[in-house]
Amino acid sequence: MLRLPKGAAANNGTEGNMSRTRRRMFIVTLIVVAVSAVTWVLWPSGRPFDPVTWNDKTQVEGGIRLAMADRIVARRMLSGKTRPEVIAMLGEPPKTDYFSDWDLVYWLGRERGFISIDSEWLVVRFDANKRVLEYRIVRD
Repeated sequence: MLRLPKGAAANNGTEGNMSRTRRRMFIVTLIVVAVSAVTWVLWPSGRPFDPVTWNDKTQVEGGIRLAMADRIVARRMLSGKTRPEVIAMLGEPPKTDYFSDWDLVYWLGRERGFISIDSEWLVVRFDANKRVLEYRIVRD
């Protein structure tokens, strides 16, 4: 017959099983959180850039540039390019009075959201060496 030390209760191994179960749940939770974080960071935002679609007036009116601009900014596709390289990629922007402190201004479409009052724009600024210094998506 098995004798338990004084004050010890018989648990039939349930404490050990609970500890293992908790450990497994913790590890599974960590794995799920890690995979989610990596996916969120590495998942490409936006839509791949396509110059034909970018310049298609019908699709531009539908807001296709918004998703492509998200990818352009997220992947830093304009960084270090010269003005002629940017224009070769995106086309010559139409003249606008908006954002006059930026060198190039591209209309992307109506503002995303429930109530679209404003527009979204891709703005580009060049440095003294005539290379892209900064660019971002802005609203008017």
